[in-house]
Amino acid sequence: MKKKLEILVYHLGYGGIEQMVSSISNLLKDEFEISILSFYKLYENPVFPIDPSISITYLYESNVPLKVKKYNQLLHQKKLGSLLREVFHDYLKGFHIITLYQDVSFSIGAYFLKGRYRRLKKHFKNHSSDIYLSTRYEISKILTKYGHKTSLKIGWEHNHYHGDQAYKKNLLTASKNLDYLIVVSRALTNEYQEDLKNEKCNCIFIPNMLPYDLNFMSDCTTRNILFVGRLEKEKGLFDAIDVMKRLQQKMISFHFDIIGDGPLMKKLVKHVQEKGLSNYVQFHGFQNHSYIEKIYRQTALSIMTSYTESFGLVLLEAMNAGIPSLAFDSAEGARELILNNSNGFLIQNRNLDEMADKIVYLFQNPEEIKRLGKNAKEFSKNFFPNSVKTMWLEIMR
Repeated sequence: MKKKLEILVYHLGYGGIEQMVSSISNLLKDEFEISILSFYKLYENPVFPIDPSISITYLYESNVPLKVKKYNQLLHQKKLGSLLREVFHDYLKGFHIITLYQDVSFSIGAYFLKGRYRRLKKHFKNHSSDIYLSTRYEISKILTKYGHKTSLKIGWEHNHYHGDQAYKKNLLTASKNLDYLIVVSRALTNEYQEDLKNEKCNCIFIPNMLPYDLNFMSDCTTRNILFVGRLEKEKGLFDAIDVMKRLQQKMISFHFDIIGDGPLMKKLVKHVQEKGLSNYVQFHGFQNHSYIEKIYRQTALSIMTSYTESFGLVLLEAMNAGIPSLAFDSAEGARELILNNSNGFLIQNRNLDEMADKIVYLFQNPEEIKRLGKNAKEFSKNFFPNSVKTMWLEIMR
């Protein structure tokens, strides 16, 4: 009889954690009886494909968290006018007063009165699994207190605390009674191993994996540059566009593809227009994998301008297509994936001029792009499913 594995996640919408939940579920479905407990049902179906044999349970069938996140971002940015306009558009414009009342009641119960955690406690009381995999330290805190005592309890940390000592402290406190804490960063694994050396929890490095192997390589003969990711502040897209402006000023022909969606879409489009780059930059919005594959075939370089990035799966996926990457070294995950002058380049101190100069150099030396791309493809093989699967099975068995 297969052991029961339950994966605990906030939602199954867009995001790196959610993509990895999908990938690891599909990867281990033959070895375990897998179920997923999701706090919220943001969309009718999970964004990333999940095998039909895997059961999904929702604590709340609600997409209110999407609105709450949007409002919180505007509030933290002190954009009260924008906040009021969004609320008006969501509720008052169509006289959705009853919906407003229902959503406010939901938010108070789920967030301020911590109803979501009470529902999680009830779930643990009524259901048991042999193995639990928690994707957030907030969930791990409840898991270690109320999960079945004989179950194997594993935390899966995808975020880098990036100098936020309060986050790190909360993570370590919530993890100390887990059996394992899986970390996707080698550097963080070493750090957390030292922090947890006197605790029950064993900290282990298991990288994120490539859920597929592309059977082609970009020929890297175009001057197309690619960004893939959420259009959020931490991704540094305004800096990316300013790099493109420098390329334009250097009279370099290029095309910049941006694949992804998010709260900054309108502002980024406006920024592109203000910089006079509308003929150089194309916004594709969120796209499925087959669409992105087509873009890969026409791409010479991938860039990452994130302020912080725990792993950098989008870089790895581009490498698998034989596309070298450039990234600012502020993105911690990029520092573990990009080998300078081997499969790409790391740019120090978020130096926009240096990134632009490096792109110009590569466009003027296409054989260098091909060399880096070949190395990138070879490097990506270290993250194929079979090797990662072995790591997971070692601790789960």
